Amino acid sequence: MRVLVTGNQGRIGRYVQAQLEAENHIVVGFDRAAGDDIRQPAALRAAAQGCDAIIHMAAMLADPKDDPNDVMHVNLQGTWHVLTTAEALDIRRVVCFSSVNALGIFIGESLPDYLPINEEHPCRPGRPYALSKFLGEEMCRLFTRRTNITTICLRPPWVCFPENYARVRQRWAEKPESEWSPIWEYGAFCDVRDVAAAAVLGLTCADPGHARLLLCADDVMTSGRTSRELAAQIHPDVAWRGREEYESEPFRALVDNSQAKAVLGWQPRYSWQAQE
Repeated sequence: MRVLVTGNQGRIGRYVQAQLEAENHIVVGFDRAAGDDIRQPAALRAAAQGCDAIIHMAAMLADPKDDPNDVMHVNLQGTWHVLTTAEALDIRRVVCFSSVNALGIFIGESLPDYLPINEEHPCRPGRPYALSKFLGEEMCRLFTRRTNITTICLRPPWVCFPENYARVRQRWAEKPESEWSPIWEYGAFCDVRDVAAAAVLGLTCADPGHARLLLCADDVMTSGRTSRELAAQIHPDVAWRGREEYESEPFRALVDNSQAKAVLGWQPRYSWQAQE
């Protein structure tokens, strides 16, 4: 399969490209590091000629120093250009990188309505990056409805690189409260290698039409407290919907990844507990 990958030279993009190449796909890169601009539809369309699918990662991230107008322009206009390119060239599958921030309950934006978090949780983003990701998902949904082109939006939390595990533990040892202060991200993370695997599976899984999928490791990042203990300590007033599985799996993730497993045939390989 010949795959256009926007943002292929980014930190996550390199892993996605490597995973694609390991599975004998041909990667066509489109990255600002190579002088490409997602805001230029003609250049994007030229790059996508002959491609069978698109993985779209190019975006401005949640840096508070960035101009909100630029964030909205790059993220929304860029996604629009990817989708219209797919339609013009009859590319029938697009995997878009969204974010858990589309929910509006991460990076301290607001409390969740309940824990564990799943795809049914209401979305209420307000910050530019989070709003751009939510609106990008809505764009994909309506695009699929009109064109029947498959769009799969992946919602990873903090993406953990191999070198991060030891660094986080060292920071917690030096400053224990940094595990939850100034904000707590529900102990959610996903190893970059698992994120890359999910993106590639999105190219060949059974057609879901449009899907929004939470990605997460199977367990929480924790200094030792169980998932239930962390929820009770940090968000005591948030409704708890966990069932008996949190008794048998005390470190089970507080972000439900079951839909990603079901739709993609994905299974995260890397866990926090295994890095001990």
